[in-house]
Amino acid sequence: MRLHDTPELKWMTLSVLLIVLMLKYYLDPTDMMGLAISMAAVGVFGIVLVLLMTNLPRPEVFWNKERNLVAILRPWTVEVCSARLLSSVPIGIDLSHSGTRVLRAMYTRYLDKAGGAVVFFIARPMGNQSTRIGFLVRRRGLRLWNGMQQVDRLAKKLVPDIMILERAMRAAYPHLPVKEAEFDDILKVTTGGLETYAVA
Repeated sequence: MRLHDTPELKWMTLSVLLIVLMLKYYLDPTDMMGLAISMAAVGVFGIVLVLLMTNLPRPEVFWNKERNLVAILRPWTVEVCSARLLSSVPIGIDLSHSGTRVLRAMYTRYLDKAGGAVVFFIARPMGNQSTRIGFLVRRRGLRLWNGMQQVDRLAKKLVPDIMILERAMRAAYPHLPVKEAEFDDILKVTTGGLETYAVA
């Protein structure tokens, strides 16, 4: 099962069905027919959810090296993201205080424009590679009949996000170099550290 590929909408729907079932039992525990129908609906939804999770196609991933953008096309959603790294971070430095300034700048940006997110990440490789510390910005939308058009729309929105993020990082961490994240770094952040995507 690839839980990361499953949109949050399915889990929200299942949660609503379970809450309705519990409320039904709490308000009218003697209505056995209604309880049976509700339980059957939850069961059918759960079976469909498991079937979808085990049979979803792997997401398509596109890398635009020139613009440093990663586009992830899933069955129902499209995601475009980019990241910036803090290089040469001294051991023991507290990044959280200055990090709030970066998050505040991005919050102002996303306050009026829905569909965006900023993620602070620390990627610690298992081998001898150096630890990656930085921020990732993401734009996500529904995948309609033409996913690539949605990618272009989201990429246009993401470019100003990247500029604001980089400017905020340089202001918050004036003594640390800020550089573009590589393709592998962005994939590790978007997959929780597991490289599970097939590159198209």
